[in-house]
Amino acid sequence: MSRRASGIVLFVLSFPLLMLGITAWKEAAREADVRAWQLQQAAESPDPAEAERFISYAESTLWRQEDAEHSRNLLLAAATAGVLGGIVVLVTGGRRRDTDLVRAASADTVRAAAPPPASPFTNCAACRRQISVAAVACPQCGHPNEPVPTAPAAARVAAPPARINKAQRAFYAVLITLGLGSAVVIYTVLFDDLSETDLVRISPFWLFPAVFGYYGLVAQRMEAKLQDTHLDTVSDQLLEVIKGSGFLGQMFAFLIHAPFLLVKSNRPWVTALVGSLIWAMALTAFFELVFPTL
Repeated sequence: MSRRASGIVLFVLSFPLLMLGITAWKEAAREADVRAWQLQQAAESPDPAEAERFISYAESTLWRQEDAEHSRNLLLAAATAGVLGGIVVLVTGGRRRDTDLVRAASADTVRAAAPPPASPFTNCAACRRQISVAAVACPQCGHPNEPVPTAPAAARVAAPPARINKAQRAFYAVLITLGLGSAVVIYTVLFDDLSETDLVRISPFWLFPAVFGYYGLVAQRMEAKLQDTHLDTVSDQLLEVIKGSGFLGQMFAFLIHAPFLLVKSNRPWVTALVGSLIWAMALTAFFELVFPTL
């Protein structure tokens, strides 16, 4: 999948989340209106028992209202993140294509301006047979030849290893620490204070930075290997690494890195951003649509 296709995937995933967010927004507004009516009825009712019932109804409605507001905020946040991620991917993809075109044109100009390589052969002055320029005599007729010294083959200089951006690596490590640290606090310190529904709903908030950081570190390692393998993208490089593992390793790696492999970019941060956004949006949709029915 190309860079443009990655951006389109984010837009496509954002659309149903946006529609669900708008629906939750309307649901929250409707529950707020119902609660306001219930409180009004409780205030106007002359019967204390009936007023108490309306107050109880209002408390239940408030719980549904807060639930709808939470769903609204989560869905709209995920949809906004997907749209912004798609815009970033498409914009950087356009700039990358322009840069590649300029580099390709420059390389073609240099190749066109370069002089053709000197021929390693010449014609014998006596028999006109083609002989090597380094020969001291014609191997056919024996006529002497003035050898032309050939330049020694240039020693191959190994290209320096690709430099890893240390600032980005530190940023990815911090994201992993924050994400996993938040998970530890949530499931140990705050575990008894949160309901099962709350634990499920807040999981994307700690999972996203952890996945973003992990994908970023993996993408950086794959980027460093591109110099030797000459593959196009970091996801292609990771796919080659996965193919070299055993069957169980391949299954586990494909499961963990599925969104990573969908992104075709040689920039680690693009691969990490799009891959983690796909995870976060998929989990948000699952927790809002599938999980409540389980």
